[in-house]
Amino acid sequence: MLIYVFALGLGKVLGKSFPKLGDAVVLVLIFSIALWGGSQVISGSTLSGIVLDSVILSVFVVLITFAVGLTFNKKVNVKGKISLVYTQLKYGAPLVLGLSLGFLVKPSLDYSEIIVYELYILALVIGFNIGSEIKFRAILHVTREALVTTLVVIIGAVVCALASFGLGLLPNLKLALVMFLGAGWYSYTGPIVSTYYGPVYGVIAFLTNFFREQLAFLVVPVLVKARPNPYSAIAIGGATSMDTTLGLYSSIFTGEYSVSAMMSGALLTLIIPVMLPLVLAL
Repeated sequence: MLIYVFALGLGKVLGKSFPKLGDAVVLVLIFSIALWGGSQVISGSTLSGIVLDSVILSVFVVLITFAVGLTFNKKVNVKGKISLVYTQLKYGAPLVLGLSLGFLVKPSLDYSEIIVYELYILALVIGFNIGSEIKFRAILHVTREALVTTLVVIIGAVVCALASFGLGLLPNLKLALVMFLGAGWYSYTGPIVSTYYGPVYGVIAFLTNFFREQLAFLVVPVLVKARPNPYSAIAIGGATSMDTTLGLYSSIFTGEYSVSAMMSGALLTLIIPVMLPLVLAL
């Protein structure tokens, strides 16, 4: 957060941006996260079922969250025309490559530390780029936008939990609430679910939130082209909109909504560790 704020100010002073560098850092980050995820996958029919369930749940939460955001009628212009084929290849290639390489080779790396440094670089570059174009008098407006986006994430999670429990996708409403309120923060949601519901549901919670993050790169450009609603689009990223998916949003929306995405993700990161234990304690 401090790096991001510093870079915002620096970008404002210097008035320059490096969008291609920001894109490059995002692609490296996608590859690193996918490599980590792929390295954790072990072959087996049980795991295949777990992965399939996780994919279904992640698609479920992405679509429902987007639909909830549309109820808050807000349309904005996006940066130029979105080329779906180019965007899918751009973000999909490092995702598929990372998952495949991680699954086949299973490299033993300190992924958490590598990704942390990549996020530092991303915060610096994206903050610098956004700072060069945003007007700071818009911050109050951005704060309101961030609060609405956060509300969309929470409402979307509750709707998903009720629907998935009602449809029999998950056996327990409290489990469903915790899983979806994780909002893409897989490294926190997976372990806390494992503690209360065992390793199988812990893995499902981890993968559901992991796939939610990865799906954001693939489906947000498609959904935004159909309905350019920033609440819906940013809410899909959830807590990750402050770091890993921030580059995606800064490439689609103007600087104002890029800051809104960062603030929404930061707010979710603050309240998720409070919300999930409270739900589990009910």
